[in-house]
Formats: sequence, structure tokens, C-alpha cells
Amino acid sequence: MKKAHLLLRNTLWAAVLIALIAALAIPAAPALAEGGKPPTVRLTIINGSQFEFSIYLYGPEQRFISVPAHATYVTLVSRNWYSFTMTACNHTEPGTLDLNMEQTIHVPVCGGRAFAPVYRPHHVDVADYIKPIRVKIRNQTGSPVDVYIRTLDEHHFLNLDYGEIQLAFLNKQQYVYSYYACGELYAGYYTPFVSYPFDVKCSK
Repeated sequence: MKKAHLLLRNTLWAAVLIALIAALAIPAAPALAEGGKPPTVRLTIINGSQFEFSIYLYGPEQRFISVPAHATYVTLVSRNWYSFTMTACNHTEPGTLDLNMEQTIHVPVCGGRAFAPVYRPHHVDVADYIKPIRVKIRNQTGSPVDVYIRTLDEHHFLNLDYGEIQLAFLNKQQYVYSYYACGELYAGYYTPFVSYPFDVKCSK
């Protein structure tokens, strides 16, 4: 009789222990934010450009995200409005981003657009903030040359072989340029325009 009672008691303890372990194994439901929404949202960055893309987010949390050229990055961030500073195609611009909902940031090829300029509530086209002009820098001096194109905040240094053409992505603003060729120092002002190359040449 004692053995049967002992066996029954051990069986009950084993059942309670199994039930407790099973309860602990079940993941707790995530806490919901105000309005019954999850506290985080998904942020996707699709970098289709030939340069690294980076963004600083300033809000309930501060995040720095860097995405290599031709890569995609997905993360979760706390739900809220954020200020940001983004860098694409070697240009930097500030702005604000509504991360109360899922968002996808599309980084197009430099000088292009991700899609037609229409309102898409869950999609951000970086070209709406950063609009570099694709400029061909052509060396017509007859020898290798170093070209420096700059503003106070933006600097481009190019090493051009004889006859070489390189691409630069510039803003539509006035730059100062300088280069040494044919025994002379050349300097002046330059404002880029679409489809107009910048020819590096000698006056002689």
C-alpha cells in the first residue's frame, strides 16, 4: 500500500515538473505598443548604387547603419519618428523618417531614380534627397594630371591618365577646380550640368 502511495506521489510530482518545463518553454508574447501594435517595425535598405550607403537615425534609439554597394539590409527599430543623416553617392543630406510603419529605403544608381516620383507611404527613394549630377571628367592635356574639384563641404580628387575619362557625381552648385598641366596651374569656378562634360585641357 505504501509503495502504491509512494508511486502515485512520484507520478504526480513528475507530471507537475513536466507541465512546468513545458510552460517555461513557450515563448512569451511580445509586449504591444500603444494601440495594440508591436513596439518595433521592420526597416529594409536596398542599395542599388555603386557606392556604400549609410544612415544615422536619431529618435527613441540612435542607430548607425551601413550597407555595401549592391546589397540589402533588414533590421528592426523602435516604432517612432526619426531624424536622419544619410550618405549616398558620396553626398550627405538630413531629413525625417516615419518609422511608425514598415519602411523600405531604395538607393538607386547614382544620378538615377528608384521609381517614378509618386507618393508611396512605405517606400523612400533616396533620389528625393540626394540628386547628384553624373559628370564626365575628360583629360585632354596630353599627359597625366591630378584634378581637384571642391566646395567648402565636398571634395573630389581625381588622378587622370592621358586621354582618360572618369565619372564624378556632383551637386548642382558652384565648385572651385584646380589642376597643374602643360607647365601651368589652372584654377576657376565650375557648375555642373546634366550631359555636359568637364574637359581638363591646356590653354596652349
